Amino acid sequence: MSEARGFSLLERFELKYHIPVSLADEIGEFLKPYCEEDYYSKITPGKFYWITNLYLDSPRWTFLGWKKAGLLDRFNMRVRTYGEHPADDGFFHFECKRKIGRVCYKSRGTIKGVNPSFVWEHPEEEWPCKTDQDRKYIREFLNKTWLHNAHPRLLTQYKRRAWFGTREEYSRVTIDMGMRFREENGFDYTVNPQEMWSTGIPRFFQKDCNAVLELKCPALQVPYWMLDLIRRFNLKHGAFSKFGNAAAEWKRVYEKPKDFRDARFPYLAGNFEDSKEIFA
Repeated sequence: MSEARGFSLLERFELKYHIPVSLADEIGEFLKPYCEEDYYSKITPGKFYWITNLYLDSPRWTFLGWKKAGLLDRFNMRVRTYGEHPADDGFFHFECKRKIGRVCYKSRGTIKGVNPSFVWEHPEEEWPCKTDQDRKYIREFLNKTWLHNAHPRLLTQYKRRAWFGTREEYSRVTIDMGMRFREENGFDYTVNPQEMWSTGIPRFFQKDCNAVLELKCPALQVPYWMLDLIRRFNLKHGAFSKFGNAAAEWKRVYEKPKDFRDARFPYLAGNFEDSKEIFA
């Protein structure tokens, strides 16, 4: 198994394709000679497990603005955990995902057993980190939040089926579906499915597609079987940003506020008037 599975810092190339989720089993059969199915896919009925991300940004949506402007060097920030209904005594991964051109650099620091707000409220020596590397990357994460005035903005979820390559130092294939989100301005990971808004909707996908296939590998080590996979299923590249699409839907609160007189959006966060150009 690849040592990169439990990574703290990872450099990789990512390619995204829109597919109908009905292809998942056929793709899984194709991958059997080259990949091993992810542990959580193996133990989850239906093979798709839940991922929950809390995205941070500034009141002016700085990170989202960088993406929409197409900056060559940019990043976003999130705190990831797993399960449809995450518990505070689980694992929380503080991730900074930097993109330079088409290459991604992802750092991760992990805590266990406390809500992520703990690291803002307690000194570093009390953080429940397993390694010094975890502590280092969480420290860097916090420094970025202070520098950019970043705080929680959106809680997103989706279901994932995943595979790891068995022949390379690092290669990974994922299929994501069922994307949804809600506004979150603190560190409350509570999820009521009826209070989540979908971004797995047709206008974000190519025709007849409802899932995102991602191929991930080192920039200079693209496995030949990934190329065969692209040809075999005639895959067409399609961009998909879970954070960006959630923010686009969130914007609708301000365009038609009468449509949102319910508990999904308890109040309007951030300064939309100063951020209109980001959503244009």
